[in-house]
Amino acid sequence: MDDLILRYSTDSVNWTELAEVYRLAPLGTYDPERLQRAYEQSQVCCFAYRSTQLIAAGRALSDGEYFAFICDIVVLPEFQRQGLGTRIMNAMSERLAAEKVLLACVIGQEGFYRKLGFLKHTSVMALYPNAKWYKENGLLE
Repeated sequence: MDDLILRYSTDSVNWTELAEVYRLAPLGTYDPERLQRAYEQSQVCCFAYRSTQLIAAGRALSDGEYFAFICDIVVLPEFQRQGLGTRIMNAMSERLAAEKVLLACVIGQEGFYRKLGFLKHTSVMALYPNAKWYKENGLLE
């Protein structure tokens, strides 16, 4: 993908377009206004464009010292498995200021993160507003 452009600013993002990337990925339905607020409050953001088309994004939170959390890595299906997720993860990792980086991933994507050096954590706890759905889908015990 020689024509790929990575941007780190939220200034010119079309949030409706990004919500559509999430929907198609498929990572769920997101409200564009809430998505904008979430990205604007994140320490590190990365947006991948092919020409003017937004095709992927990622964001992370960090305390700037000890912990960071990768919140999202989302790639349009037709661009998945071409190294784009790795490029976004590497670009964000270079910009994160933290000793420890955590993330939650979609079931089946663990191997992708293992290739980037992530290990499975055995004692992470979580609160979710719709915990029943996450339990039924094997994401929470």
